[in-house]
Amino acid sequence: MGGGADQPVRLARAILRIGSLAVAGWVLLACAVAALAGWLLPGYAGAAGVLAVLGFAAVPLWRFHRITPPASATVPLENADRSELALIVRQISAALGVPTPAAIELSPDCDAWLEPRQGGPVLVVGTPFLWWLRVSELRGLLAPVIAGLEAAHDPAVVRARRTVRRLDCAQRQGLLPWPRGLVAWVADGCRTRAEGMERVIAAHASQRARIVEPAGRVYAHEQVGLVAAAWERLLTRLAYPAWDAGYAPSALNAALVAALVELGERDRVGVGLADRLSERPGCDLLDEPGEVDRAVSAIVPVVYQDKAVETPLDWSDYTRLVAEPNLRKAAAAAPDHPLVAKTRALLLAPAPHTTITLIHDSGDGELPAGLRAVLQCGLVDLGYAAFAVDWLDGVVLRDRAGLTVPVDEIVHALVDYSDFTALREWLSYAAGL
Repeated sequence: MGGGADQPVRLARAILRIGSLAVAGWVLLACAVAALAGWLLPGYAGAAGVLAVLGFAAVPLWRFHRITPPASATVPLENADRSELALIVRQISAALGVPTPAAIELSPDCDAWLEPRQGGPVLVVGTPFLWWLRVSELRGLLAPVIAGLEAAHDPAVVRARRTVRRLDCAQRQGLLPWPRGLVAWVADGCRTRAEGMERVIAAHASQRARIVEPAGRVYAHEQVGLVAAAWERLLTRLAYPAWDAGYAPSALNAALVAALVELGERDRVGVGLADRLSERPGCDLLDEPGEVDRAVSAIVPVVYQDKAVETPLDWSDYTRLVAEPNLRKAAAAAPDHPLVAKTRALLLAPAPHTTITLIHDSGDGELPAGLRAVLQCGLVDLGYAAFAVDWLDGVVLRDRAGLTVPVDEIVHALVDYSDFTALREWLSYAAGL
């Protein structure tokens, strides 16, 4: 690493010195205790005591160096050497004059990073970026990550990063007989310098990568926050309920694209959306995007919930297997409240002339969710609406004309004002469809 890039190496060596000093202090303490045991115990007992103390002191050092930090949950890129994505990565590496990554792996995280492995640094790319960013944007986004490969091959940086990762694991899991407080103190000292080292490496890599797709990089950064927000919304409103029900939606990245397109059309976020979508997406660089989407979708619950969900779920089955059963349970468990009872009564006799006496009681925190479920299930049972998946809003109702039922507005009027007018008017409208 040339020029000002030697600063990360200095910080890496500082981290290694802290680790060496901690080990030296432990060894000196062990030697002092061993010498005391040899002096106090006679003959063979003294020798045995010395060996016992030294062996006891060596165990945590051996265990520390045997720590293998867990690798991120990823999907290896099939036919990596022959894929267009690998070709682009090699082109960027050559343009920047850095080594190529040992492999390319895919993650459901909205991020891209270099992960150390035994065979060398691996480039991990988040599939949400692959599916939404255009190829030029993806090149601009990956360039500074790939530029970090120079530091990732520096021996001092590699050892420093490994030390910090091992200290993190030792702090979380404990490493007797070392006190947790002592491990945390050493880890904090190393981590502070490691953060400074990573900032310098990132700044140097960013500066170096400016020659690769500068315009694409600007456009990519405009999209990154949007992708992350839409991904979080998709997981929260659709994926988490499915995982809780024991199903893993099998095309989450395709759903993300649908959500972002809907967001662009609905809120006019994406000016020139049609032009953007006419450009080649990053996922087109994969040999089998559909297979990759299914493979990555299967590990999403592992990444976000730390548990595997074995049963894949096609989106066409989502309402039948996830949404409706959940809402039926919520409706059955709705609180015993006058608003709920009167809503049930109105849905059982949805004639326009039905009279409802208003009650001014906003209810408790469980009321809106229970009332919403009762309303949705009742409208479906009447045949006035059907459950549907909205990529942005989660599970919604659509009437017989295909329009979204204004459930939120109706529930708001019921809970906040005990006003059944909106519900009666919508029932009259639906009856005429």
